[in-house]
Amino acid sequence: MVRQVLPEFSHSKNVIILCDSWYMKQNLVSIVDEYENLDLIGNARPDSVIYDLAPAPTGHRGRPAKHRRRLSIEDDFTLSDEKVGDYYTEVRRVLTNLFGTPEVLAYVTSTARTGGTKRLFFSTITPEELQILCAWQESSPLNQTGSDRMKYIPLFLYSFRWNIEISYYEQKTFWSLCSYMVRSCKGIEMMVNLINVAYCAMKLLPYQDESFSDFRDKSVQYFRFELSEGIHQQVIFATLVQNIETQIKSSSVINALKQAIVGLEHYL
Repeated sequence: MVRQVLPEFSHSKNVIILCDSWYMKQNLVSIVDEYENLDLIGNARPDSVIYDLAPAPTGHRGRPAKHRRRLSIEDDFTLSDEKVGDYYTEVRRVLTNLFGTPEVLAYVTSTARTGGTKRLFFSTITPEELQILCAWQESSPLNQTGSDRMKYIPLFLYSFRWNIEISYYEQKTFWSLCSYMVRSCKGIEMMVNLINVAYCAMKLLPYQDESFSDFRDKSVQYFRFELSEGIHQQVIFATLVQNIETQIKSSSVINALKQAIVGLEHYL
């Protein structure tokens, strides 16, 4: 999918993939090396193999070391004295089996400075590079970050990924994404795409059409109910009018139905 989408972006636009640990695997990581404008920030398994950087060349004979000792997220990351956002955090450049020879940033976070559960994140893009990419956006949240927390910008950016979790939750809970009856791979793909299109259209509608603006601050279930009710009534009345026109030819009934439809326009 990434290889299908990337050609649609100009080489002047940097694309950053945000993903959880399910996708942080070799088949995705290897794609990053194929495109100069592609980077990756993602959660990784806490037991992922990470190493300290290789020592500087000594000039001595023999093959230089590829890396120093293996690092542990429990013992080799000194968490910040204060919380960065909701977590105590530390970052350092590392080498990994997952990314191979390129250096990446490893972030470790914990809800408690001692004894908390630690999570590991990797970033192929540096805070300096992100700051340059966002320099033209004066109001960008990333540009409002203080200099003392600049090194955590990739981790702040990763938090944007939570929006997709909200999308999945709403689609599963209110749009029956988990209740599809198709079984073929092609059928599932078409169903997921259709639900995504319908979901995105519903989310954008209150901002594209002023007649729906009252729904901007309403819950997704409320808006979905009101929208489906309005569509349902429109379909029923339109079908009924068509049948009356072709079978009964009663102008009085048609006019009464048209007036009823006008009276129900507040639903839409």
